[in-house]
Amino acid sequence: MSDKHKNKREFLLNNENIYFNVMYLAWPIIIQSFLQVLIGTIDIKMVGSLGVDAISAVGTGRNIIMLIMVFVMAISTGTIALISRFTGMGDYKSVSVAAGQAFFLSIVAAAVMIPLGLSTNEWILNILGVHNNVFVLAKEYMAIFFLSIPFFLLNFMAKSIFQGAGDTTTPLIIDIVMNVANVIGNFIFIFGFWVFPAMGVGGAAMGTLVARLLGSILGWGALVSGKFVVKVEILDMIKPKWEIGKQILKIGLPTAFQGLSRNISTFIIFAILARTLRAEAAVPAYVIGTNLNQYALMPGLAMGTAAATLSGMNIGAGKLPRAYKTGVVSAFLGAILMGTLAFIFAAFSTPLIKFFLNEANPEVLQIGKTFLIIIGLAEPMHAVTISLSRTMQGAGYTKYPFLITLVSWLFVRVSLSYLLAIVFDLGPRGVWIGIALSTVLAGILSYLSFRNKKWQYVKIEDGTRKEKWQVTEIEDINN
Repeated sequence: MSDKHKNKREFLLNNENIYFNVMYLAWPIIIQSFLQVLIGTIDIKMVGSLGVDAISAVGTGRNIIMLIMVFVMAISTGTIALISRFTGMGDYKSVSVAAGQAFFLSIVAAAVMIPLGLSTNEWILNILGVHNNVFVLAKEYMAIFFLSIPFFLLNFMAKSIFQGAGDTTTPLIIDIVMNVANVIGNFIFIFGFWVFPAMGVGGAAMGTLVARLLGSILGWGALVSGKFVVKVEILDMIKPKWEIGKQILKIGLPTAFQGLSRNISTFIIFAILARTLRAEAAVPAYVIGTNLNQYALMPGLAMGTAAATLSGMNIGAGKLPRAYKTGVVSAFLGAILMGTLAFIFAAFSTPLIKFFLNEANPEVLQIGKTFLIIIGLAEPMHAVTISLSRTMQGAGYTKYPFLITLVSWLFVRVSLSYLLAIVFDLGPRGVWIGIALSTVLAGILSYLSFRNKKWQYVKIEDGTRKEKWQVTEIEDINN
């Protein structure tokens, strides 16, 4: 690690203005998230010219894909926890080992996920109740997207390694290049250009595949080069080091199950909406509303990522009170920003939803507006959940954030949505109310778990000496 990067580490650990530190790490992630959501918007807008069925197919396909892809979060969360902790300790060899094992585990995971996804996509579509043209289009989209899984994983891991070490600018630059390639690829493959035939909905997935491949090459090329915040040795990438690999998975698996709980919940929400009397309008309205809501989520997710990095680094350096304050600051900033954006989207819901519709559809517009208003009311609490959960996850404390999501999303959200939408016949509005109430519950439970401070004392094993390292109460007092 260069002196420049060592100075950055010292700055992040010792600068007294924690608000500045959080924003310093978060602003590139906000832009990065904006670009990612923008690509999703462009995808939906482009395929929207093919009709409402195309919008439903892309939205349905993505939710099924994410149902299978959640295990990327196991590797990512464990990697960030180890990278940030070792960076805080100043143990750069262990940083390289942890990053290398993230690469190795990504390749292994891709080898499992590709055949799993290709063999189960029709079965899952049938469970969702998807039929006719939407079924055909979603199956086509998913088949191509599954082939991009190795590049998706490797790109995501490279980003996580940079962020865990306190560098959020380099991933932003890579994402800018990657997203430009994605837009160009979408245009070429969806509509056809030169020697490339028009692929329709499948073209959106092909554009993503090409962009992820480019992002993987740029990200791992930068990590191996040694010119950035992390230097990864090639031997650490190809040689299994089971002690570190097991730690990554031990820390990350609860986060994977947390993501699985979220995605199963979303999966069931789609199924509930598909069985309401207004299903043909409710499903595309949910896809459009969710896509718009992603913009409100961006600052909360960015604050959460910054909190995870700073939490791990400060605990690694023995600065426990500073780690706790980081979580509080990120939750406060996230709640303000997410709440403000959610209000703006609700206020301008009509033109925003119309943007996605190739033809006027009053029913989709009305249902989508209701979604943005009801969900927007709960977004400040959603920000609290994100920031405090990621603060704990950055410390390697992942069990209780998973349990909170399991209860609030999979049990409470699904039960309330079904009860209100089907039993009490409120239709899509009942689903929106169920989502909002479960979001508030998750925020309350996350705060209670964060406040007990048990997350500050998670043991991490050194990547080279095989020793246990843990902050003690004495270190807490002295720092």
